[in-house]
Amino acid sequence: MVDVVLTKQAIESGETETLVEWAREVRERDAEAVETLRDEGMYAETAFVEHTDDGDFLVYYMKAEDIDAVYEAYAESSHAIDEDHEAVMREVLATGEDVGDYDLLYHLDNPDLPE
Repeated sequence: MVDVVLTKQAIESGETETLVEWAREVRERDAEAVETLRDEGMYAETAFVEHTDDGDFLVYYMKAEDIDAVYEAYAESSHAIDEDHEAVMREVLATGEDVGDYDLLYHLDNPDLPE
């Protein structure tokens, strides 16, 4: 079975725009980003900013065969984009701790989804 994960982390006050700028750069460096997904064994990664009365949060959706293997590969990565990503996350995230608590109810993929 495929692992599907949703995480949520608090963004430091005033750092949301830095995160948005980083997301633009990731989109511009999409070939490099996709290469890291392949190396990590990640099938999909999607990032959102959630705006709440308690501040802004970075929310990630990730899909992989083995999410623990993804985390391990990311930690050992030598890709420049991963190093840049890590530096931005240290700057913009309040603690880096996951503040969400989600129980997966179901996940469906359309088998006719084009590649």
